[in-house]
Amino acid sequence: MVGQMALFEVSGLSAGYDKEYVIADIAFSLRRGDFLTVMGCNGSGKSTLIKSLQGMLAKVSGTVLMEKSNLFELNSRQIAKSIAYVPQMSDLSFDFSVKEIIEMGRYSYQRRIGGVTSKDSRIVNEVMEKTDTDHLQNKNLGQLSGGERQRVFLARALAQDTPLLFLDEPSSHLDIKYQIEIYEILKRLQNESDKTVLAAEHNINLAIPYTQRILFLKKGRVHSLGPAEKLVTEETIREVFEVDVDIRKNPRTNLPEISLIPPSDR
Repeated sequence: MVGQMALFEVSGLSAGYDKEYVIADIAFSLRRGDFLTVMGCNGSGKSTLIKSLQGMLAKVSGTVLMEKSNLFELNSRQIAKSIAYVPQMSDLSFDFSVKEIIEMGRYSYQRRIGGVTSKDSRIVNEVMEKTDTDHLQNKNLGQLSGGERQRVFLARALAQDTPLLFLDEPSSHLDIKYQIEIYEILKRLQNESDKTVLAAEHNINLAIPYTQRILFLKKGRVHSLGPAEKLVTEETIREVFEVDVDIRKNPRTNLPEISLIPPSDR
């Protein structure tokens, strides 16, 4: 990683909706193989940041360079060849099979006429194996559990075959088994495929063992940015989330672990 050029550079980024900016003056960079997690209170701008970094918002200013190209000058198909996106899990059910949904991840490579190619099929089969969705391929989305759905959406994103993977609260609405399962897949992708991962997350203890760095947002601005073992302190958590916590080192990982302090016990 030493001396490696940034794959993704953000500086002076402000974005929002209508007349109001939700995030302001955001700056950070990603190198190939990085894993960065964005955290903050509800309403701090996590989802807005993830969307703005893909050119999904009209109200935006600042600079976002993707492999030295200005993101805001690229069209959606060009962006989709570099960034794959997993949104917050939806309750919507689609009248498509799991395999058809995953094949949708190949749209940016397909011509208007021609449909799924042999290369598309190979990549779809590979990502179904990586995400353990191959045995679900003939089922409809409505037949799946929450964890299975999230793996399908992740597989669809991986089918785009992009260097960058953005996720908006991938553990949302999942029980602990599926939360760990999703993050194990992400870490494996980072380690084995050199995938660059940017995830907005609300579960700090879940993210700490997997992420390299954390970016804490507070009221739409960067509060702090750095490795979890240095950044996750009682003072930082109190400032960002306005709660008191105890922090200890996990005896197995030697990483910080948060314990909540109920107000009645303070």
